[in-house]
Amino acid sequence: MIRVAIIDNDKLVPAGLRALLAEAGDIRVEHAATTVNAHLAAAPPADVVLLDLRLEDGTDAAANVARLRRAGVRVLVISVHGERRDVRATVRAGAGGYLVKDDDAGKLADAIRSVHHGQPALTAELMSLINDDPPELSPQEERALYLYGTGSTLAATARRMGVTIPTVRSYLTRIRAKWAAVDQPVDDVRTLISEYRPPE
Repeated sequence: MIRVAIIDNDKLVPAGLRALLAEAGDIRVEHAATTVNAHLAAAPPADVVLLDLRLEDGTDAAANVARLRRAGVRVLVISVHGERRDVRATVRAGAGGYLVKDDDAGKLADAIRSVHHGQPALTAELMSLINDDPPELSPQEERALYLYGTGSTLAATARRMGVTIPTVRSYLTRIRAKWAAVDQPVDDVRTLISEYRPPE
C-alpha cells in the first residue's frame, strides 16, 4: 500500500483527492495539511507527498520540495499552473513529478505509483519544458539578475556592478523582454533566478 499525504491550500482538495483515489486499491491518503511546517510537525507516515505549488504561507515551492525530500519522502507537485520555471525549479529541487490539477484520476494514481518507485512522473509536454534551455543572457544581465534576485536593492546591485541604477533597470527590462519573446512573460524577474547558474 502506498501511503500518501497531501499539502494543499484548499481544505476541500484532500477530500476530492481521496475520492479520486478511492478505487485505486494500492493507494491510501493518510494525512492532509495546509503547510509544510504543519505536515512535518505531524510527521505522518507517508511514502509520497502531494504538494500544492502555491501554499497559503507564501513559502517557496522549490524550498518546500527540498525540505520534504530531506525528511525522507518522495514528492509529487500538483498545481493549476504548468509554467516552465515552476516545473524546472521544483524538479531540480527533487520533486519526482509534476501534475496539473485537471488531470484525471488515472493519471494521478499512475503518477503516484511512478514517484513511489523512483520514476519521473512528467508528461511529454512538461518534460520538454524542463529540457528547453532558458533564454540566453549576457554576462552583465546574468550578474544583475543574480544580485537583484538574491536580495540586493537596485542601488546595491548598481554599486556592486559599478554601473548606474538606470543601467541595472535596463538589464532587467531586457531580461523580461527575452522571456516575453519565448511566450513566458515575467512580472518579477527575481522568480527567474533558479533558471540560471550563479555567475562566476
